[in-house]
Amino acid sequence: MFGSTKKIAIDKSLYDRLAELAAARGYASTDEFVVHLCERETAASREKLDEGEVEQQLRGLGYIE
Repeated sequence: MFGSTKKIAIDKSLYDRLAELAAARGYASTDEFVVHLCERETAASREKLDEGEVEQQLRGLGYIE
C-alpha cells in the first residue's frame, strides 16, 4: 500500500489520539490515516504555491497591482 516507507517518531499521546480518530473514521490502520493526512496537507500546500505563481503572473501582465 505504501510502497517504500520511512519511519518518523511522534509523541505517544499524539499517536493515541490519531489511533482513536483513525478507528472512528473507519481507516484500516493508524498508518493509513496518517498517510492520508500528510498527503492532504501536502496537496493543500502545493495549491497555495500555485496560487502565488498565478498572482505573480497576473501582476507581471498588469492585471493586478
